[in-house]
Amino acid sequence: MEKVKLGRTSIKVSKLGFGTGTAHPSGCCSQALMDKKEMAELLLYAFEHGVNFWDTAFQYGTHRHIREALRHVRRQDVVIATKLVSSHEKETEKMFSTSLKELGVEYVDVCLMHGLRTKRELSYKQGALNELLKYKKAGKVRAVGLSSHGLSALKAAAEVPEIDLVWARINFAGLCMDSDRMGLYDQLASVSCLKKLAKVILPKNLTAALRPKIDTDSLSETNRREVEETLKVIHSKTKGVVGMKVLAEGHLQEKTDESIRYVRNLPFIDSFLIGMTSRDEITKNCRSLDSG
Repeated sequence: MEKVKLGRTSIKVSKLGFGTGTAHPSGCCSQALMDKKEMAELLLYAFEHGVNFWDTAFQYGTHRHIREALRHVRRQDVVIATKLVSSHEKETEKMFSTSLKELGVEYVDVCLMHGLRTKRELSYKQGALNELLKYKKAGKVRAVGLSSHGLSALKAAAEVPEIDLVWARINFAGLCMDSDRMGLYDQLASVSCLKKLAKVILPKNLTAALRPKIDTDSLSETNRREVEETLKVIHSKTKGVVGMKVLAEGHLQEKTDESIRYVRNLPFIDSFLIGMTSRDEITKNCRSLDSG
């Protein structure tokens, strides 16, 4: 499989990356619900097909699944990206240390601030970014950045020179993509001091109802293009860009070929992630990529 360099970094990844945070009705990630050895076998199956890019996060609950797979490959042959939801230095230190321990590694290739929605939220997380930059200098992280859940955060990231990489939601249909339109839960969550309060006062079934319905409430073509233009700007500043939600959390599953062909041909997308839970999905996605 084709290997590409992420922006200005020296990190080379497969064009297709293995996402381990697929949404599940239970509120957990589908991959986290799998047996560790079963999940590790899928990661290794993908690796045999050229997928050397494994994406996880502190919240996903899949660090130990990846650790199991790492027992069977050389560490330097795999690119591991994880994400933290922390805002301040001490919180970041604790989460990062736990992440390394769960993964069983001395370093990760990429560590991101997770799921930022607004410029304000990025500013509030300066302490977390500072801590990640310390780890980068110490050789515990090769590149730092953010994963975005809002257009405001994407635009702000373009102006932060220390950010090496951006994970952004992108697909041809405009489903589940970054915008400045947020449900009540996301508005609360974008203010870090209210995150814990929101989780307490809003039960899971209500928070799900308050989120935009991604299957029917897609971005307008104008807004979708705005996301693309923002990513072009980010990429032009030598920052790596990785696509997420290429299949819109499964809503574009029946259009896999079209979805993969679309994103792989975008010159400002270095690589893209798809959450996979079976050998058939891995094989199908790899074939779609090769035929695109």
